[in-house]
Amino acid sequence: MCGFLGWFKARSEPWTEAEQHHAQGVLNGLQHRGPDDESSASGAGFWLGFRRLAILDLSDHARQPMRFGAGRYTLAFNGEIYNYRELRPHDLPSTGDTAVLGALLESKPADQVLQQLRGMFAFAWWDNDQRSLVVARDHFGIKPLYYRVNEQGDLWIGSELRSVRALSGKSSRISQAALGDYLRFGAVQAPRTIFEDLHCLPPGHLLRWQQGRLSVERWFTPAWPTSSAWIRDPRERMEITRQTILDSVRAHLVSDVPVGVFLSGGLDSTIMAASMKHLGMSEVQAFSIGFEAGAGVPDETDAAERTALHLGCRFTRERLSAASLFGKLEGYFDSLDQPTGDALNTWLVSQLAAQQVKVTLSGLGADEWFAGYNYHRLAWLAMHSPLAKTGFGNALRKLNPTALQGHTVWKALLYATGGMGHSGAELQRRSRELLDAAARQALLGSSPQEAEAGAAGHAHWLHELLLAETTSYLPNTLLRDNDATSMAHSLELRVPLVDKDVFALAGQLPPEAKLSSRTGKRILRQAFHDLLPPWIADDTQKKTFTLPLMKWMREPAWRQRIQDTLNAPDARLRNHLHWPAAQPLLDRYFDSRASTKAGWHLSQPVWMLFVLENWLQRHDLNAHGH
Repeated sequence: MCGFLGWFKARSEPWTEAEQHHAQGVLNGLQHRGPDDESSASGAGFWLGFRRLAILDLSDHARQPMRFGAGRYTLAFNGEIYNYRELRPHDLPSTGDTAVLGALLESKPADQVLQQLRGMFAFAWWDNDQRSLVVARDHFGIKPLYYRVNEQGDLWIGSELRSVRALSGKSSRISQAALGDYLRFGAVQAPRTIFEDLHCLPPGHLLRWQQGRLSVERWFTPAWPTSSAWIRDPRERMEITRQTILDSVRAHLVSDVPVGVFLSGGLDSTIMAASMKHLGMSEVQAFSIGFEAGAGVPDETDAAERTALHLGCRFTRERLSAASLFGKLEGYFDSLDQPTGDALNTWLVSQLAAQQVKVTLSGLGADEWFAGYNYHRLAWLAMHSPLAKTGFGNALRKLNPTALQGHTVWKALLYATGGMGHSGAELQRRSRELLDAAARQALLGSSPQEAEAGAAGHAHWLHELLLAETTSYLPNTLLRDNDATSMAHSLELRVPLVDKDVFALAGQLPPEAKLSSRTGKRILRQAFHDLLPPWIADDTQKKTFTLPLMKWMREPAWRQRIQDTLNAPDARLRNHLHWPAAQPLLDRYFDSRASTKAGWHLSQPVWMLFVLENWLQRHDLNAHGH
């Protein structure tokens, strides 16, 4: 784990030896495979600690926390600033990006500096003279930042939730609202965390703290222009799309260590690998995870290997079986900072890649900004169907027969009749729900406290839907989980398609350039057609990497462990959920024979409960949720 921790007292007072020892002990305990160094800085009333994974400037000059202004300022920075060379103001002791960021913050207000940055970051900037702190997080939430403040105004911050909890030394109560998020979307929604009194700084926000007074403000709002700014000429938008994405990949390749790529059998990761080769990388290492025969879902590694050979990449794969994945569960559960229904796939491929490289690129983000998910095409159907406003869909949605939920025809009928909503934001929210309101209420024993996810009001329904993805699913599930599970192996995961310039580009592309009734991500396929192998360029079907848990969790060893874990008399879940409502979910899955993706809606609730119980056990949360 690469990241930082901070402890700031509301009153300027000396640190006791016990406090210093405790803080250093928590820093030493940051989850890691073996980052390059750890260090800390302290003064009257403040302490900052950092564990480093060296990517830029491998020398001691880049160690953190870094001091500026003859010791007045202290900076802890997690992430990468990809345009740091262009921003470099003058000669600095370090050739890396941390020194550049510090020099900028020393000369300008933080909100001005933030507007200049291109990258993924969370940082803490301490002014010892003013006894003030500025903490900020990147545009879209690629890098995490958590905080806690007590009644006296003391503040704790950190890159890892469990470390903030350990550093502050207080018991924590599980948030029922966060449990509602988890049951609904498979992930807690920021600014909430799984603990009531620990908070997540939202993407595009900064936190100011001075001697016990705290405020949080937004510095970046994801928004797209109206149709008047759309690029209408097809050739022009193809050229701009290609150049913008190539420029982003080029920027994301800056590194003093080798950079690899996650490669599946789909479009997004192939664009990443093809762009790396096109930009002149002589050796690209590609990594992929697949499954042994008979898993119930397609193994994409043969297609990925074929693509790697076509592009001239070195290819490394691991094929999993039910038994081999079962043996990895302990390590995976240990890595989770918060419970999640996602991320096991990234944890697995990160474990593989970390044996050879320190940095990898991922194609994450293409689906969210260029309309690549299968449900986006169903949403198109919902917005164009004459049946959508009949009201028939609401009756179908209430009926919601379990046996039909996973079938494509049933889904299409539900969308076409308006059962999944009538606006982009509503379609996004309902499509992302894993358990319906009745199931959530039964499990929680009361009506859940739920905020409506996603932003509404854009002139076009598709852009409204994609902006809702940008503010909910992208940061709260994909980016959060991908960072946590890659960093568990001390692997830096970079996402060139989640970039401020790519985001601006996506807003200038008209909806028809992205989505039709037959396929999504149209513009990406067109713009990179000549760089892609034909079996990728001409395949318009969305490839979704799905672990075969639908089948494997019914294997004898899996089934025994899941049932023993969840049905144990001392299971922690019994203290947080109304357990009689959970048993039917287990019975429906284990009594079924579904072994393909159509059975995901049956297996996923069981997997989520299994993950949650294991997470509660590892955090030793007692009957009162502390």
